[in-house]
Amino acid sequence: MKGINVVWLSKTDLTNLNAGEGETNYIDIKKFKKEGKEFPYVSGQAMRFYIKEAIRRELGKDEYMCIPDDKGETCGNIQKCILCDLFGFMSVIKKGTPWPGYEKGHPGGAETRVSPVKVSPAIGMLPLDENMVVDFLTRRKPQQTAGELTGDIVNVEIGTNIYKCGVSIDVLRVGGDEIIDQEKRTISGIDYVIEDNERKDRIKKVLESLRFLADYSKQARLLTDFTPDIICIAFQNKYAHRLQKLFEFMKEDGKIVRKLDTKRLEEILNDVKDYSDKILFGMISGIVENEDEVKEVFQKFKINVKTPKEVLEEAIQYVTQ
Repeated sequence: MKGINVVWLSKTDLTNLNAGEGETNYIDIKKFKKEGKEFPYVSGQAMRFYIKEAIRRELGKDEYMCIPDDKGETCGNIQKCILCDLFGFMSVIKKGTPWPGYEKGHPGGAETRVSPVKVSPAIGMLPLDENMVVDFLTRRKPQQTAGELTGDIVNVEIGTNIYKCGVSIDVLRVGGDEIIDQEKRTISGIDYVIEDNERKDRIKKVLESLRFLADYSKQARLLTDFTPDIICIAFQNKYAHRLQKLFEFMKEDGKIVRKLDTKRLEEILNDVKDYSDKILFGMISGIVENEDEVKEVFQKFKINVKTPKEVLEEAIQYVTQ
């Protein structure tokens, strides 16, 4: 197994998961345009943060994830630090710093690691104009005069939507660095600095985190759930992101409807199955309008339809066996 690809849909209630730049008293939703219509999105940076924090919340007593300093730099020790191993880093290392693989310490310079865990922005599938409203709140200020309350009115864009999210795990690079032959300028393999069981455990943490995403913005008054409602996971012997195109809503009379394109499902599954050892699919009711048609497609590929919880549990078991 070289890679794990995950793509899921999540239906949200009224929320603003990731605000744009906005103005002083106006907090907007991050949005993009497609075919003349505006859709919301949550940035890839925010998605990475949600996953990191979900992993951090479940750390065991002896497990370690560093906290970036005021310059955003992390420790860079992939043997010890789960964060630096899974999500990569770029740091300036001082000469002589104790470092795995260097008897006399690091020779100094820039140390870069490409993230084995890659995420997509969360893309809203439904147009904003059909699902958005502008709410307002009062931003209280410190009392200047006893008994006098002052504050500003702040307008906040909030909306409901169904978001498509994606995660890809480069399994081979978890827990190790590529061995580069400097003379031939080739990669001869991967030098693993942790045991195989610990590598599996770190991959397991990424999958577990998807059930417990919670640290979005504005949750004090816009509590929402962003965990998978419909999910597909492929365990691949080729490193490819084709599965990310699996979910697409259909149009009827020129309007986007909450129906998954079953022809698209078949086309992508027919492609991905050729290099996947196992494909899992799960869904809960009430998210899309053509549930039965969607289930028939997966059953056609001999993929049992389960719940997202069951899919993630089976995926974890498959990784750690």
